[in-house]
Amino acid sequence: MGNPAMVKRKHSEKRRKKYEQRLGPGVYLPKDERLVFNAEAEKAIAAAVAEKTKYDAAKKVAKAKKKAAGPAPAAPEAAKK
Repeated sequence: MGNPAMVKRKHSEKRRKKYEQRLGPGVYLPKDERLVFNAEAEKAIAAAVAEKTKYDAAKKVAKAKKKAAGPAPAAPEAAKK
């Protein structure tokens, strides 16, 4: 049968997980804390997006430099044949 208090807690946790999935993280926090949490989350997301765009741009530049440098010289054994 199990401990009824644990069963109730598990049901509460499942319900909270469903709400958080649907409505976003921090749903069960008080309003003031939730607003602060959401603002920090937005900052973190914006920073991650900016970092990814910077990384992609650097990757594109490196690829263009490599392509502009031309193909690598042939191996010396290939030249002897």
